[in-house]
Amino acid sequence: MIFAAISALFPIAAQAHSGKARFHIIVDTDCAADDLRTLCMLLGNREIEVLAVTTSEGALPPRLSARRAAALLDGFGHEGIPVGAGRGTDAAAPAWRARSERIEWGDTASVAAPSASARDLMIETIEGEEEKTVLVALGALTNIGDALDAQPSIAERIDRIIWYNDEACPPTGPNYEADKASAEKVMQSGVEMVVISSNSDRPLRVTPRLLDSISHVRTPYARKIVDSHRTAPLADAVAENHLVLWDDLAAVYLFAPELFTEERISDNMVRARLRDDSAELVEERITAILRGKPDSESRVFYGFPTDGALYAADVAPMIGEAIDRHGPSEWRAAVLTNELHGHLGIYATIGVKMGIRAREYFNIGVDDIEVTTYAGSRPPVSCMNDGLQVGTGASIGHGLITVAECGTPRPEALFRFKDKSVRIALKPEYARRIRDDVKRGIGLYGDLTEPYWQYVRGLALKYWVEFDRREIFDIRPEN
Repeated sequence: MIFAAISALFPIAAQAHSGKARFHIIVDTDCAADDLRTLCMLLGNREIEVLAVTTSEGALPPRLSARRAAALLDGFGHEGIPVGAGRGTDAAAPAWRARSERIEWGDTASVAAPSASARDLMIETIEGEEEKTVLVALGALTNIGDALDAQPSIAERIDRIIWYNDEACPPTGPNYEADKASAEKVMQSGVEMVVISSNSDRPLRVTPRLLDSISHVRTPYARKIVDSHRTAPLADAVAENHLVLWDDLAAVYLFAPELFTEERISDNMVRARLRDDSAELVEERITAILRGKPDSESRVFYGFPTDGALYAADVAPMIGEAIDRHGPSEWRAAVLTNELHGHLGIYATIGVKMGIRAREYFNIGVDDIEVTTYAGSRPPVSCMNDGLQVGTGASIGHGLITVAECGTPRPEALFRFKDKSVRIALKPEYARRIRDDVKRGIGLYGDLTEPYWQYVRGLALKYWVEFDRREIFDIRPEN
């Protein structure tokens, strides 16, 4: 009874510490500027699991959009999120296509053109997901209509469709005009649907003040929004007061539906229009979504200590640089790992970086991944296993980590998330550097002497700051 009473008093706190995503979504995009902002918000918040990204006709043709979306994901290290290209609809190119073509989403030359079709990827993802899926539609409804046509049974596995469109009754706007037939089909499908719209009489602009606010959020997702909107071609559009918050409102609605006035217009459709008195709160909500919960990975701490006075004298000076370079998640995991490990260990820190990189690849939180490690059970390489457990949450107690039987231990692990796997290994040149540095220490101070351990501690601190998890590993997807 006491526990029930406490749970009733503090439901938000209990949910905040569940460690699991609240929303499991597929994002369908046409790669306009507002889609870039919306994707950054959705990808950067741990309460959301982005299952896949599909592309539809609109600001850009679907195949071009697919490459842009893949480049964005690759730039964030989320190569494990699949991308599917939709079919063209022969709709007239919108007036903003020329500007959309010039927006920098990422290094498109470094990514292969996605080969999956949006329809098939959408069906496969919805059918393979344990939770019901939320479809966030930022463009035409072509792919959703095609998926429902090809596999009507997925309708039961869709929680709802959240679609930005200028108006719902009657439907008007570029996202509707790009494929009216599919829009009508989806609206009549019986799937629960929320049509989001702004107040056209009082449009919300992307302003320098909003960008300044976002710039104070220290994440790569916030940085991507700011950098892309402070360079051509979007900088000119911001200066001219031309960019409007449109598709962004789909993400805002997901987290703050209370800012909208809702009206049911059919058995399965709700019109959600931004309330006039909520306009000033939207900027606050956008930055809050990008910032996320400060305790999203913690179960004891609210946030994680970064005050230098709390750390050892040789650790304190590197706190700011380490967090700036590698992010708060890696800092938290590395601190906890080295406390658990009993000393500042080189391979323990490598394990942290590898575990965080695996989570980054799939863009997931802790406790969601299975690990098979090939680091063996004998130090020093086996020390990597401590870092893997803390970095991923795949602890021995959870039964999510297995130490493989192998003749020669090596700094390598296989990570499984749902039906996807990726193998990550420390690049040979970095493994060789560690071996050479450690050998040099043994030559100078002897093996396992106190000066030797101080030398190893110095190396561990150096590698902690200098080794970039996006550079030091070979990554190979496996079926």
